[in-house]
Amino acid sequence: MKIAIIMPTYNERANIGKMIDVLFCEYFPQITFAQMCLVVVDDNSPDGTADVVRRKMTEYKNLYLLAGEKKGLGYAYVRAFKYCLEHLKPEAVIEMDADFQHHPAYILTMVDLFRKGADYVICSRFIQGGSIPVSWEWYRKLLSYLGNRFACFMLHLPDMHDVTTGFRLTRTKGILEKIDLDSLIALDRFAFKVDLLYQTVKISRDIKEIPIHFAAREMEQSKFNMMETIATFKVVMRLWAERVLHMPRMRP
Repeated sequence: MKIAIIMPTYNERANIGKMIDVLFCEYFPQITFAQMCLVVVDDNSPDGTADVVRRKMTEYKNLYLLAGEKKGLGYAYVRAFKYCLEHLKPEAVIEMDADFQHHPAYILTMVDLFRKGADYVICSRFIQGGSIPVSWEWYRKLLSYLGNRFACFMLHLPDMHDVTTGFRLTRTKGILEKIDLDSLIALDRFAFKVDLLYQTVKISRDIKEIPIHFAAREMEQSKFNMMETIATFKVVMRLWAERVLHMPRMRP
């Protein structure tokens, strides 16, 4: 069995080397039932992120680098999903950030649930046992919580609590391979993840949601901005229109 972690990067030189070492030295050896791979998707970071990854590739096998033009987070993920499906052929993929806001320890729980039959494992900040950084400004905490409740209501996902999480595992056979990745909404934004989650939930049978403590960035500043919040709202409304008004999906 093979499981691939997809990790998009842009100016993550300060984090990526440490993350690679932690994954390959500390957590991957604990997963004995699967071969773990890491696919770093770097959009030509000017800070030399890709150079760090290339050096680490001489130390670790099953570490891959996909370099490309900076078009947006969704495009980077789609490029990596297609690469994995065509070349690595893993049984599951994990979406994960490089900045340690997603603690690598949660991978152990995610892959264990997959081994037990889960199609989709969502790491949630908004269920019992989960949390968001105390250092966040009050308005960001409020926007994050209320935005997720609004999205779950509009998309008729009463059992979901965190549709904007960027940390999740997806079975490839019968799930990811069935999604029209190129037609996902807002591929140039983080907001595409809402559409990806929505499409995945619709075809998944066994969905698990686990609590996580979402950490503040260890290095540098947060990449949060209000434009992403607005883009996410627009994606939710488009998905609502498709579901309720039967508005046809158009490719971007």
